[in-house]
Amino acid sequence: MEKVGEEEVFFIINNAKRHLHFKRWFRRQGIALMQIPAYSPDLNPIENVWSLVKDKLYKHYPGLYLIRGDGNVVKKAIEEAITNCWKLLDPKVFTTLAGSMVHRIEAMVKADGWYTKY
Repeated sequence: MEKVGEEEVFFIINNAKRHLHFKRWFRRQGIALMQIPAYSPDLNPIENVWSLVKDKLYKHYPGLYLIRGDGNVVKKAIEEAITNCWKLLDPKVFTTLAGSMVHRIEAMVKADGWYTKY
C-alpha cells in the first residue's frame, strides 16, 4: 500500500507459486503487497472469467477431454477451444468485473486482518 497523490494504491497478488518472483521484486522495490488466497474469485476477477470459459468449454466442446494422440496436436486443439470460448464471452463481463474491483477491495480493507500485508 502506498500513497499516490491523495489516494492509497494497493497491489494485490494471490499466493500462487508462479508469482514468487514478482513478490520478491516488489519487496526489493519497497512496495507493500496485500496477499490474497490463491483461487479467490471475489478478489481475483480472472477466476470468474476462467469459470465462464470452462462453462463454455463444457457446452461447446463436450468431448474435448477425450482427445488423444500427439501432445502438440492435443495442446493445439485445447488452445483453439479455449480461445474460441474466450471470444464468445460478452465484453460486458470484463467491464463489470473491472468496475466491481473498487468495491471488492474496499470490502477487503474493511475486513482488515484476513489478508496478509507485506
